[in-house]
Amino acid sequence: MKAFFAMDLIGGKAVRLKKGNYSHVTIYSHNPVEKIKEMMGKGARDFHIVDLDGAKEGIPVHYELIKQIRGQIKGYMEVGGGIRTEDTIKQYSELGIDGIIIGTRALEDNGFFKGLSRFNNIILGLDVYEGKPMIKGWSQPVDRNIEEIIKESEEIGVKALLCTSIARDGMLMGPDFEAIKNIQRLTHIPVIASGGVSSIEDVKKLKSMGVWAVILGKAVYEGLIRIEEAIEYAD
Repeated sequence: MKAFFAMDLIGGKAVRLKKGNYSHVTIYSHNPVEKIKEMMGKGARDFHIVDLDGAKEGIPVHYELIKQIRGQIKGYMEVGGGIRTEDTIKQYSELGIDGIIIGTRALEDNGFFKGLSRFNNIILGLDVYEGKPMIKGWSQPVDRNIEEIIKESEEIGVKALLCTSIARDGMLMGPDFEAIKNIQRLTHIPVIASGGVSSIEDVKKLKSMGVWAVILGKAVYEGLIRIEEAIEYAD
């Protein structure tokens, strides 16, 4: 299992939200590049970076900052937020981004989603609230069922499914283990578990379930999980 350390970007700052709510922002660093260096100094290798302003606007807002961050990270790096065109996918691919997270456009535009089969670094963002997939920065439900979305993802050949429990994101209440198991039963696509991880016990349990990667965000920023101990359970 991989441990992806999360950094969300708003206004050039590293932040965390509660349940994706833009009115509940906690700023953790005014200098995201220096924060990345600090985390790497403690052993972090792989990162999950989200352009939250981009997710809201529908276009990348922090491209230049993400480029600077990529220059620091030697390990795996995935990026999401406002990636809704093939040109943007190509731009990020040229930066050497290992995983490009697509959510809104893929779930709204079936033709676009199917066209992504030509890329080998697509991560489908499956953001779920009360059993419904959500889009546009988690602000709107989409009228599609999860089983259908996963079947199409298999046909397209996505690299992984980023499964986020919105109700638990930033809430430190533990992952939705049952929802993750249900998705694992439906597919052999690697699963990235996101939302609610609050202790090293959560990390151990997710590893025992065979998830491909876990997203570690607020629990690390708040000191509930030390980077050094998380790395012990990561590949």
